[in-house]
Amino acid sequence: MFKQILLVATCAVSMSAFSAEQVWDFDDGSLSGTGNGNSLDMSGLSVTGWSDTANPNDGRIKNTKLRYSNSYGLMSDNRDEPNNTPQHSIDSYGDDFDMVLLTFDEAVNLAGFTLGWASEDHGTNRQASHADVSVLAYSGSDVATVNNQRWADLAGLGWTTEAEVSNADDYAYQAIDSDAVSKYWLIGAYNPIFGNLNWSANNDGFKLAGVNTETPQFAATVPEPGTVLLFAAGLFGIALRTRKRQA
Repeated sequence: MFKQILLVATCAVSMSAFSAEQVWDFDDGSLSGTGNGNSLDMSGLSVTGWSDTANPNDGRIKNTKLRYSNSYGLMSDNRDEPNNTPQHSIDSYGDDFDMVLLTFDEAVNLAGFTLGWASEDHGTNRQASHADVSVLAYSGSDVATVNNQRWADLAGLGWTTEAEVSNADDYAYQAIDSDAVSKYWLIGAYNPIFGNLNWSANNDGFKLAGVNTETPQFAATVPEPGTVLLFAAGLFGIALRTRKRQA
């Protein structure tokens, strides 16, 4: 009986979730390839660029050309735009919405992102050093793909809008509030199709310097020794009372 009591007391352990934060600084990555469909690769993460681009079939999502500057961040040249400011950023200028796809080796929670250069209404308001940003996560069970889809189709393909950030500042970290855990995340210029908040659109551009993630894990939480002893004493008393009744 005493051994059984100890076993029960030992099992009085709760499991609690916690997250280990990781910072992904894109300055530590390396670009593979130089044309459309290239990627920025890090240990545990690959980043690719996408946009509803390529005339005359605008509306279909195609891969873009990524470039990186350690002074500004990751930028994306879609197939319809010139490669100058602000069109070479991750932007919504013109009729195309640019996003980058983050593919992690393991499922993570995206805690936030850091912008490098950012501008809203570039050319008319040079003082607006910020941008509106959309963030999506993939909840499907298979490998995520956006190629040749439409942005409006993503909700039906397992993508959920996790954050819409207004006026994220340049050269600053922006935390987001999301409980989603996924291997696949999209970050791009604010797109009303993911949740129209009546913000101005088609005028945001930014360069992405990095992201922060949290990895869900579990750890055993052992009660205070006094709690275990009190619990065991109670069980021992019940056992003695039961034995006396049986006698």
